[in-house]
Amino acid sequence: MMDLTARQKFILNSIIEKGSLNIKDLSQQIDVSSRTISRDLSAINKVLSDKDLLIYEESSNLYIKGEEEALKDVKKSLGGIPLQWLLTQEQRILLITAQLLVAHEPYKSAYFSYQFNVVEGSISLYMDKIEQWLNAHNLLLSRKRGQGIIVEGSEWNKRSSFIKLIYEYKPIDELLAFVYGSKTDPAINAFFKTIFSEELIGITKNLLESINNKIVTNKDDIAYFTSFIHVLLSLKKTKLSSSIELPAYLVQDVLSSNEFSFNQEIKEYLLSVNIDISDRELAYMAIQLMGNKYIYKTDGKFKELGIPLEDLSSEVVYEVAKKLNIKIECDEQLILGLTQHFNPALYRINMGIQARNPLVDEIKQYYGDLFKAVDYACRLVFSKYNITMSQDEIGYITMHIGAAIERSNAHKNKLSALVICPSGTGTARILSHKIKEAIPQIESVTISSIREWTEVDTNYDMVLSTVSIDGTTNKKNIITVSPFLQNEDIDKINNFIKLHLSGNSVLNNITSLPGEEKNENSIIDEYNVINDILKNLQLEVIDTDSFEALVKSIARSLDDKELIIDKEEIEHLIFKREELGSVVIPDCHLALLHTRSDTVKAPLLGVYRLKNPMKLKSSGFEDENVDAFIVLLARKNEQSYVLEQMGKISIALIESKAFTETLRLGDIKDLRNSIIRVLNEEEI
Repeated sequence: MMDLTARQKFILNSIIEKGSLNIKDLSQQIDVSSRTISRDLSAINKVLSDKDLLIYEESSNLYIKGEEEALKDVKKSLGGIPLQWLLTQEQRILLITAQLLVAHEPYKSAYFSYQFNVVEGSISLYMDKIEQWLNAHNLLLSRKRGQGIIVEGSEWNKRSSFIKLIYEYKPIDELLAFVYGSKTDPAINAFFKTIFSEELIGITKNLLESINNKIVTNKDDIAYFTSFIHVLLSLKKTKLSSSIELPAYLVQDVLSSNEFSFNQEIKEYLLSVNIDISDRELAYMAIQLMGNKYIYKTDGKFKELGIPLEDLSSEVVYEVAKKLNIKIECDEQLILGLTQHFNPALYRINMGIQARNPLVDEIKQYYGDLFKAVDYACRLVFSKYNITMSQDEIGYITMHIGAAIERSNAHKNKLSALVICPSGTGTARILSHKIKEAIPQIESVTISSIREWTEVDTNYDMVLSTVSIDGTTNKKNIITVSPFLQNEDIDKINNFIKLHLSGNSVLNNITSLPGEEKNENSIIDEYNVINDILKNLQLEVIDTDSFEALVKSIARSLDDKELIIDKEEIEHLIFKREELGSVVIPDCHLALLHTRSDTVKAPLLGVYRLKNPMKLKSSGFEDENVDAFIVLLARKNEQSYVLEQMGKISIALIESKAFTETLRLGDIKDLRNSIIRVLNEEEI
């Protein structure tokens, strides 16, 4: 077999192991054309001819024929095939990305070419895809000739992105099977063997086992797996002498907290296996191991964003109800449930902790337009606070609202029935009693004769008759039943009810289409709001390198122009918002300051540019140069329409590079035109 190339050995080994191979699938897996595969097969068959073996094609599939002993000899002579060669193209891309995310020095593209047995041109195409994926996760791919390939960005973001990536690599049940040791998968083995060592994997499992009863994440499989990967990453980085950077106050807060008393056990265990972990890595691991519990104060609540979480819940529900033209705004159970969900969700987002929702794809499919409406509503509401809800979080919120919609529809699920029984009213009453007892959904039952029914225009959900009356009407809700209500009769009624309720379900009938009709006065009010925002638009240049001085300058300017009543309160609210988490919009050199107060006279948008950039904490605890601040102010009990418009502006800040560039560099006329375009869009 020495005369075969590495790729030819892989093809031959795969056919022997699997019995048959689809040519198209093989072409995609090894990233070569069908013509190249055909040439490789000719070369392989020349070598196999001495063994009386032959690879042949039939219906676009490849097969091998020959004696079993000859096949075994050939397979033995091939030796071990590298696990990386067995991966699909998508898995190769994910594995390369994973290696780049944990790397502490640049890789050469030739390394990946050798590792996966593909040409460097293919690696270049892979890198294009990897670059797009990284950009979406606030990371950059540096590809410099002579220097190599490396990912640039905060270590926190790299690790968070690694978690997202591994969930794309294989289904969660297969990943868990690997961690729990219940099943071996070659592709998963290749991933962990390439990124980590068996030694680190064993140490991580032992560590988690030793503190099992002291951590939160051991009670949930997905949370446990996520923590397992975070600990593994932490140990890998420690081995590479590439520790994470965290603010000193955060490290001190974690290490001094009673919640994290197990830190000392972790440190001692790791020292026993010759791993000297830093305090920063210890704090990082502790945060990941404790899930949502960290940094809650004595009341167990996440610090609010200058507005009660109940109000944010109501805003989200209002936007969903408006978009789908349904009535759920007054559901107190829904508002309470969402508020309780937002409490840990905002903490997770603020800390950059991943929330995994294994049902998100099913939720998208089942709820359809509702999921899209919730996604849009969350963008409108939370983008004002520079918060982006992940699809996993949107899935959880959709489930809350979906349950509320189904509750609101529950009272409609009580049905009425008309019973027709020519045998007499006595028999009809017995039948009616049996129907109510057997079918709880039927709330009211009316008895009638055939003559009375045909003469009167009645409106019942179903008509249950002991005789066939199909010929007298074209209605589809007539069911013929026995006077004794047999089991097959109950089945027929239940099947009808199931179809009836599913057809009339709010979830099936909602449409993300036009909402309520607007009257002339409401349209005028909306135009006035837009005009007020444009009229009060502020554009100033401030010369300071202090965030505190900047905020005071902004508040003083607004007070001088009589746009606010109490500048001290505005200062306090903006400072409070900045303390809660990053106000920086990543990779835009912009920061968003939004707060609500009744000291604001009218909705306001201000653009404040700096003469010299200021460093502020961005996502992943990384500093970013900011040269412009966007200030959005509204009253506490602001009109819903005003909040929607501010939501549109904040969405554009996060999602539109053109808009952010105009805010940073455009003149007042450019700003007005851009804002008008954003506010006039139906959905962004």
